[in-house]
Amino acid sequence: MIKRLAKFLLVIVLITGWLGIQVVEAVTTDTFTTTTTWTAPTGVTSVTVEVWGGGGGGGGENATTDGGGGGGGGAYSISVITVVPATIYTVTVGAAGTGNAGCTASTAGGDSWFSTAGTILAKGGSPGACSTGTPPAGGAGGAAASGVGTTKFSGGQGEKGRNNNAGQGGYGGSSAGTAADGWSGPQTWSTATYPTASTPAGGGHGGNGGATANAAGSAPASGNGGGGGGAAEGTNISGGNGAVGKVILTYNKPPNAPSQDSPANSATGVSVTPTFLMTATDADTTVDNLSYKVTIYSNSACTTVAQTNDQAVSSTGWTGTNATCTASPTACYTSGTQGSFLTQTALSASTQYWWKASAKDPDGNGTFTDSSTCNTFTTGAAASLTFTVSTNNFPAITPGSPVFATTTLSVDTNNTSGWNVTVSRDDADTTLDLDTDATVNITDQTAWAPGAATTTAGNAVRISSLDSSGKVLGLRVMTASGTAAFRAGSWWGTTDAYVDSATSLWAGLPSTAKQIGNSSVSCSGANCALNTVLYYLDVPSTQKTGAYSGGITYTATMNP
Repeated sequence: MIKRLAKFLLVIVLITGWLGIQVVEAVTTDTFTTTTTWTAPTGVTSVTVEVWGGGGGGGGENATTDGGGGGGGGAYSISVITVVPATIYTVTVGAAGTGNAGCTASTAGGDSWFSTAGTILAKGGSPGACSTGTPPAGGAGGAAASGVGTTKFSGGQGEKGRNNNAGQGGYGGSSAGTAADGWSGPQTWSTATYPTASTPAGGGHGGNGGATANAAGSAPASGNGGGGGGAAEGTNISGGNGAVGKVILTYNKPPNAPSQDSPANSATGVSVTPTFLMTATDADTTVDNLSYKVTIYSNSACTTVAQTNDQAVSSTGWTGTNATCTASPTACYTSGTQGSFLTQTALSASTQYWWKASAKDPDGNGTFTDSSTCNTFTTGAAASLTFTVSTNNFPAITPGSPVFATTTLSVDTNNTSGWNVTVSRDDADTTLDLDTDATVNITDQTAWAPGAATTTAGNAVRISSLDSSGKVLGLRVMTASGTAAFRAGSWWGTTDAYVDSATSLWAGLPSTAKQIGNSSVSCSGANCALNTVLYYLDVPSTQKTGAYSGGITYTATMNP
């Protein structure tokens, strides 16, 4: 007699999550060309400050011999300054030096600073000299040594006045660049033209000197902090004005407060492994990416933390991230893209919780912006699943006369996402072994492999096509009469109704789990999702007599 044994395995899967935010380098830049005040925005605790001093005025002319000297360019300084949010700071922009007529002394460019002159400062350029009969010197550029800052560069010296070509005025020196001193004009008379290509990056040009008799010097055509040009020869001729200085503030703003899209505030019946959804935008002028964090609390004041997840710590469970994000970690979100996180540690069932989402720029100052409210939700009852398996044995078998046995299955669960059932054999080589000699076995039909589409039966075949002319063990899945469909279309095909043992399809037991039943909804009550697995068995006349047994594993799992 051949014995057919079956066993079952109950699997219940739970999942958990929380929420967080991240952003690539995004900054706000404020540029000032007049003296004013600046208020540190919320969440901003440091600012990169760059300052350029004003350019000196060009020298005038009151003689018919030589042109006036060009004004000196302003210096440059840069530092990272600690600030306090909501605090008002003074922004001082160095005034442009004036180019006066005749030998009335032109004026120097003003100094530029932020907060106080002792915090960061760039010196203005000196004025050019007027001619009294000898070529006058150009004004000195603002000296880096006299400034305040982490990195400093000097402004360029104005060109010496000329005594050729009707006494042309000298060119103004350029302001300092962000990585080099400003251009300085020649200090011997010459016919040189202003070297525009040599003006350093970030520096402003100096003004042109007067080119013909009685021509005034010019102010710089562009940029900030350049010196004015000197006057050409003549009586009571004016030098050009210098250019005003400049202050640039660069800083990173925290993102705007993220919305709390899901779970909705006061939601009930929420999964113990909820998916948290939130959306935030970058508040900076240039926007890119964000990273998120979700904090779950056990009290309404949102002070007692039950769970927290920072996306920068772990990206597990996050979906919809921007793969091109180069921040650390790489799993971040484009500004304005909804963040999604599946809880990785289950919450308690039937329990009220509160939560906040937070967002930050991962390349910024690391300051999180929290959602504006502390939303609440209540989890539903604990998910449960009951899986019932009932199997009968094969009767005694005579070679050439197939016998049949059945296993009935039923699933009962309150899981709203439904369930699925799989089958597999325990032995990778065969299923039924002789109890007294494990080397003697009954051949299984070729293990079932699903078809290319879910509506096909894969390699399931009719009895006439079974291995060894039908001398094998095979099975098929049937829906019990009068019950809801249980059969998986991916196994047998939706059109394969049972007709009889000879014309219906059969397959061998798979060595790896294959799905035979699936539902997307809960099921409860008597005979819920009842299903029958029908086994076919025939043996050759050479089969050794005795009792045979083996294991089949049915696994029921709640869908996530």
